[in-house]
Amino acid sequence: MTVNTLKEIEAEVWQYVETLRNSPPARLQSREAFYMKYGAGGLLDKFGYGDSEIAFINWEERGVLEPPTAQPPGSAWWSEVNLWFIYQSELGAKANEVGLPTSELPTAAQFWVAFIQKPSSENWYRAHNSTIIDGYLKYPHLAEKENQPEQIFMNMVLYRLMFAQSLVEGDFILPRLFKILANPKGDSVDLITHFDAFYPSHYPLTQEEIEDILGSAHNLAEFDVKFLDDVIIEPELTHLYQKAAVWNQQPDLNKLLVDHKPAYPTGVPLPSRGWLIRFFTWLRRLIWGNS
Repeated sequence: MTVNTLKEIEAEVWQYVETLRNSPPARLQSREAFYMKYGAGGLLDKFGYGDSEIAFINWEERGVLEPPTAQPPGSAWWSEVNLWFIYQSELGAKANEVGLPTSELPTAAQFWVAFIQKPSSENWYRAHNSTIIDGYLKYPHLAEKENQPEQIFMNMVLYRLMFAQSLVEGDFILPRLFKILANPKGDSVDLITHFDAFYPSHYPLTQEEIEDILGSAHNLAEFDVKFLDDVIIEPELTHLYQKAAVWNQQPDLNKLLVDHKPAYPTGVPLPSRGWLIRFFTWLRRLIWGNS
């Protein structure tokens, strides 16, 4: 029987997604297959616009996607957000395949249809980030079970994604340079996920990685991370969240910001940084202003 209603499509897609739950390699293979079909790649770049996502999933194999029965167990939050991401993208793909009207789909799935029909950096970021934000909003109760450093890192992952999107959307400083770096077809994400100071290698976090996340480490790589997060991005957070809420049609994203600082999932803002970072932040505002 031809699937032609949203309810039927949802059931079929979720049944497929559930087969991936306990196998990180199966999740990766699923996304590789998705982008080989829809990523608008070529002979030398088979995943196309999926390059960044594939690189990130490879990083997630630090253990967060392992099932709860694994030793050590994975993260319920990371796992469910990832599954929800796969579900929304596959739902959009299936709806596009059978000709279901886009207006019947959830917002994130609508963006995936737009990307499949017209692959571009802008359409990929809107599909990807709308779905990620949707996952954050859907699973705060699971995020609350994580320790504070992991929660802080969740916020970092989110605002770095939106920062990258802002560069492609052309609504940030130095747009031409950063638009190249933010291209999802490029190697930037693969490169940056191999630096522990930006993206830790273990789950649960090691003590050294916790120090990196909390800003208490004292090394050049850690300083580079804090310069990006606190000097380049932090002064623009309110503007960034407001813009991303519009780009991705996720108005509740703004609820994840408290007193101009990211505060997912508990409502507690990120801790303040050291005097040197505050100095560079002041200098950055002096040069570029607050808008």
